[in-house]
Amino acid sequence: MPDWQERLTHDTEPAIRVEHQLRYALATPLVHASALWCDLGCGTGVGAARALGGKLPPRALLVDVAPEALEQARRELPGENVSTMQADLSTEDGVASVVAALTEQAGDGPATITCFECIEHLESFVPLVSGLVQLAERHGFTVLLSVPNDAFWSIENPHHQTSWGEGAFEELRTLLPSEHVMLRQVVLQGSAVVRADAAPELRQVETELEAGGVPSHMLAVFGGERERVAPGAAVAQVDMEEQRRWERQREADLSMLKEYGTEIQAMSKELAEYRAYIHELERRLGLPLSGEPEQAQPSEQTA
Repeated sequence: MPDWQERLTHDTEPAIRVEHQLRYALATPLVHASALWCDLGCGTGVGAARALGGKLPPRALLVDVAPEALEQARRELPGENVSTMQADLSTEDGVASVVAALTEQAGDGPATITCFECIEHLESFVPLVSGLVQLAERHGFTVLLSVPNDAFWSIENPHHQTSWGEGAFEELRTLLPSEHVMLRQVVLQGSAVVRADAAPELRQVETELEAGGVPSHMLAVFGGERERVAPGAAVAQVDMEEQRRWERQREADLSMLKEYGTEIQAMSKELAEYRAYIHELERRLGLPLSGEPEQAQPSEQTA
């Protein structure tokens, strides 16, 4: 059962944080080699900060619709070379303002745009996709974007304005430049055995990856440096205490919401019974029913 969150935070489930960080790790070589990097729908900046390791290009622009998200992203990605911009990427005006800012800042060096887990939050993604294609084809930007495989869960994500699956993603690809790279992000599971007295170590793990596996996310890369993006994998040891704390907090929140919903239903039932009682009294007294629009009385005509 997925746990829907609108934005990634330090308290997000560890497994979800890893999958976000992997997408930014995919872009890290391009970002580090760029003169300009823009993160569209940057959110809190938690995933990007962890993947980039504190190394940012000469110019960076963080874009989001929520000012509180931009404030935290600015703290996660500090530096005099980092600027923020509030914009609604579902509108033509919002996209036009971002395109204008990036066109003005773009210089002779390479430029990279990341747009991870953003499109599904937009009421209309056509202006954004058109703007990204324009930046890639006319100004040499390399663009990395992703969408989740919502169709696999068959459950509506309350934070998503549009639902995506492999079929919808294929339609999106028709709007992209013909020369683009498609990637599929799949879920890994595993375990490890270590000595109790061993120091922390970085251990390589071999795993067999099947391209035909059901993806959790679909990604596309287009622009001049698209071929420099290579598939990768990330595995992180789960802090079981943190995981247990997260699950208990989630269970407590769900329990509270369930109790609140039960109370609301009881109150609604009681209110309906009270209103029915009042209406019965009003009918006996020949009064108009309260809470309902009065019917217009026909006007009397004089001879």
